[in-house]
Amino acid sequence: MSEAHRLFSVEDANELLPVLELELGRVARLRSDLASAIASLGGADTALGILHQGQEPPAGLEREAATLKEIAGQIAGAVERITRLGCVIKDLEAGLIDFYSLRGTEPVFLCWQFGEPAVSHWHALDGGFAGRQEIEGVEVEPPEFPN
Repeated sequence: MSEAHRLFSVEDANELLPVLELELGRVARLRSDLASAIASLGGADTALGILHQGQEPPAGLEREAATLKEIAGQIAGAVERITRLGCVIKDLEAGLIDFYSLRGTEPVFLCWQFGEPAVSHWHALDGGFAGRQEIEGVEVEPPEFPN
C-alpha cells in the first residue's frame, strides 16, 4: 500500500452497497447493449479499432459506431464513479469489488460481490477472491423475499 488509499471499515463499505448495486446493475445492462453494438459493427476487432485506435467505422455503420461509443462511455463513467468512491474493481463482469482496510495493522481488502447482501469477507492484498475469509463478528441475514 505505497499510495494513500481510502481505508474502509466494514460499516463504511456496507454504506456504499446501494450505490454500487445501482452502478453494477447499470453496467450489466450496458454490457448486453455493448455486445449488440459490437455485433452490429461486425465484431470485436472493428469495435476495438473504433474505440481505441480512432478508426472510421465501415461505410453505412456510423450510427452503430456512435452507439458503441456512447455505451462504452457510459460504462467508463460507471467505472470512474465506483473508483472515485475509493473502491477497487477486481472483476467488472463478476461484480467483484474490494475495499482497502486494516486487520489490526495489516493492510487487507474487504471483499464484496454483486448480489451479496453485505460486505462480510476479507482477503490479503495478494490473496484474491479464492483467499476470502469471513469477517469475524459480522452476521449477514438473508434477504426476505415476498412470496
